[in-house]
Amino acid sequence: MTTKPDGRGRTAATGLPPSAGRRRTHLPTARALVQPVLAWLRRRDPDELLRTVADWPTATRSALRHFLIVQGLAPCVADLVSAPRAAAVPAGAEDTARWLAEQLAQSRVRAAHFGKDLNAILDGVAAAGIAVMPLKGAILAFARYRDLALRPMADLDLLVRPVDEPGLHDVLVRLGYRLLDDADRRRHRTYARPGDRVVTTEGVHPDNPRKVEVHTGLYRSVWSDHAGLDLAPHLWSAGHEATLLGRPAVVPSDAALLFDVASHATTHLVRGTGRILHWVDVAALAADVDPLDDAFAELTFPVLTLAARALGDDRLASRVASLAPAAGASLARLAVRVPLDDRAGLNLRGVNHEHLGWWASRWQHWRPNPWLVRSAFPRLPVALAYGAYLGGVGATLAREATRLVRRRGPAA
Repeated sequence: MTTKPDGRGRTAATGLPPSAGRRRTHLPTARALVQPVLAWLRRRDPDELLRTVADWPTATRSALRHFLIVQGLAPCVADLVSAPRAAAVPAGAEDTARWLAEQLAQSRVRAAHFGKDLNAILDGVAAAGIAVMPLKGAILAFARYRDLALRPMADLDLLVRPVDEPGLHDVLVRLGYRLLDDADRRRHRTYARPGDRVVTTEGVHPDNPRKVEVHTGLYRSVWSDHAGLDLAPHLWSAGHEATLLGRPAVVPSDAALLFDVASHATTHLVRGTGRILHWVDVAALAADVDPLDDAFAELTFPVLTLAARALGDDRLASRVASLAPAAGASLARLAVRVPLDDRAGLNLRGVNHEHLGWWASRWQHWRPNPWLVRSAFPRLPVALAYGAYLGGVGATLAREATRLVRRRGPAA
């Protein structure tokens, strides 16, 4: 039986903690945090990090915590602080160092729980003869990161062929999951355990809900979630039998995984819901892919360019530059010049768009920002691209209004 979400059930789709739509960081403060945090990721000097934090006022240190949670970086920065240091934790940074250590410890426990969840699912589908491909965090954390705790997850993403979806549903039900809502089957279907609840909204916690999202298609489009390129056939054709956590699974090739993760990240940045964690993901994956494929470069070039700039990866930058002609001149110029903050698509204020009202959420989805317009029409001059985009939005709204009128029927 299908159960409806309880108001928190859709949070996993954003990857943000449930509080993110309610607690927001002052934008100038968040912008000021970007460069210090990126410098920490580039230089990996724990003493420099702690000295910087110690010099900040209490309000900035508090904002840093929320910033790291929203950007998915708390475990990564905590791991950096846990490295050998030349000096003791300076006065003023003790609380931050303690909080980071707690985040890393809790992330390790949560990741272990996710590992058990995935093991049980892989055992179940193997017994049922069903091919399943773990995606995003489910493959990155367990196969690509040095420490699985460094790649936080809100859920396990699984790709399954449409014919096998009923069988996977039965496996998940036997494991205690229940379908939350199947109204949007073209995107994914979300499963959760009855009784799951948010324990804390202030970072990683082992007992926060661990959902499963089942995908039969992977649609990538800057226009809407219900159109565009379906990557699923490409990932299946590029997949191969392997073991994950000691269990059999289908895993994508390095190039196909990069295409999926980069295009997914780009769809977030065009709507202002990007995260620095996305940049870390694609930079790590791109190191193992050579040459980079210029097919659908408008979906991969933006985030690859931003990742290279943010992490100071000159080798990646030179390789990504070869994709610029295929991405389009307008989009390429934006990616290489835009400031690395909310103007680069980062969700700096921590807005959880699942908690926005109807009008606000649709404005966020459709507003003609530079990323969205250039990605939709990468080969048009900017002025023409805006006109084409607004015309397309108008046509879409007209179709939706027509369908609404037809559903309501003639007036009495």
